[in-house]
Amino acid sequence: MRTLRNCFVLSLLIAVVMVLLATFSLRPPEVLADAYSSHRFPAFSYILDNPILTIAGASLSTNPTSTTGATTAHVTWVFGTVAGTYSGCTVQAKTSFDGANFLTLGSAASVTVTTNAVNAWDIYQQAPVTTGVTTTTVSSSAAAGFGQWSEYTFACSSYGSSAPVTITAIYK
Repeated sequence: MRTLRNCFVLSLLIAVVMVLLATFSLRPPEVLADAYSSHRFPAFSYILDNPILTIAGASLSTNPTSTTGATTAHVTWVFGTVAGTYSGCTVQAKTSFDGANFLTLGSAASVTVTTNAVNAWDIYQQAPVTTGVTTTTVSSSAAAGFGQWSEYTFACSSYGSSAPVTITAIYK
């Protein structure tokens, strides 16, 4: 009986050692990605910016939000009860690499400013080529990608007295 027990314990010990060795040898495969890959993902899952503004003039800028590492923005402007008539309205995304100088990011989005109007759009950073190096055109007024900070500037050619808006910007 003692021999049978010793064999059982020894077999169990060998099985445990083999399972541990197999577990340690199972590693995820090495990823071979070059630095110029167009499949870049930020180190965070997302950044949510959700300011509420009341527009009472021809133009207004949001407070800057940190967007370091972002490559995409999903933007929604939802207006509340609008007083007066607003026309020729746009929202221009801007970004800054130093926190002081803001450059335009893409084209201005045309928005509808009426009671309960929902305006939604996406902004995508320019993707690099998959091989080689991408060099964008040098500009003192426009950026090809997100900087450390981003903000939005609202402007209208004619405006009413009040337009409350809830902004949702999700940066990925």
